[in-house]
Amino acid sequence: MKNQFRDIELSNFRGFDHIEISALSKINVFVGANNVGKTSVLEAVFMLAGMSNPFIPTRVNYLRTLSAVNADLNNARYLFHNMDFNNAPLLRASIGDGVRRLTFSPIMRGSDEPSNGTSIHSDIIRLDFKFDTNLTGDFNFQSALFLGPDGSLQQTMDNRYTEGLNCLFISTDKNDGNAINNFASIVKYNKKQLVVEALQDLDPAIETIEVLPDGLYLKLRNMCELLPISMAGDGIRRMINIISSVFVENYNILLVDEIDNGMHYSAHKLLWHAIMKFVVRHDIQMFVTTHNIECLQSLANAMKEAPEFQAVANVYNIARTAKEGFQAYRYSYDELKEAIDNEMEIRR
Repeated sequence: MKNQFRDIELSNFRGFDHIEISALSKINVFVGANNVGKTSVLEAVFMLAGMSNPFIPTRVNYLRTLSAVNADLNNARYLFHNMDFNNAPLLRASIGDGVRRLTFSPIMRGSDEPSNGTSIHSDIIRLDFKFDTNLTGDFNFQSALFLGPDGSLQQTMDNRYTEGLNCLFISTDKNDGNAINNFASIVKYNKKQLVVEALQDLDPAIETIEVLPDGLYLKLRNMCELLPISMAGDGIRRMINIISSVFVENYNILLVDEIDNGMHYSAHKLLWHAIMKFVVRHDIQMFVTTHNIECLQSLANAMKEAPEFQAVANVYNIARTAKEGFQAYRYSYDELKEAIDNEMEIRR
């Protein structure tokens, strides 16, 4: 667990004024009502895992279908709670035996000082980032994202800091093109069998995968022709996307938004079985979101059938309460099973 998150605390970030999430596990599943902030938790982990890279905020906005290269940086305002620049976001986490802290503030056009107030039509020309590996005190490292003379986005980075984490964010996009490109790289670096072994946890009939000019194909036992992955089951296609992406860059943190997106419920349990084996085998920490009750039921059933994985996953219900603000209610396997058996609603 050296390079894995244990606790997270977010202040003034996206829709959160403040939230703490503790006792994180190998697989962390976030549920909750619509617009409660499930995806924002994944984005915060993504930013903390790559806190020295000032381009990360443009990436998280791109994943929300906002412009990846926004020439005026105005989309950065959505990272601030209530778009209020007076209160800088603060992201903190315990990772292994250490900690991480990240904060950032905007510089407005025509000003040399951090901006004041809320402005939907602000003209941000620079984002200043401060980060550190100490829990308190001054921030020792700095970076920036700014508009260059030609209007393009440019960055300054702090060369004193070396990043030890490698994090991948997989959005809800079902496009198989990424898997094709990634798998070609996997074949090049002789990692093909690792992917095949993981897929065999989903379907033992899979013998291998082939990369052809028009896409990926599966070779199945007792079939005389190769099967295009577009004709394979939802679970197979989703798992190929996840696994092929991970092995390209040896990621150790994996974020998957709406893991069940586009999948038939019958594929959920097999997917969870394969994922649990995969993350344990390759020492990966995983953060996922879902709002599908069948997906949660399948997770509980998968852990029931494989008791050795019952300590691997936790479910967190992100909720906005009237008295205590945002809370993250954690469900272990036993608590999840009890809630499902008693038809308790844990997604709101």
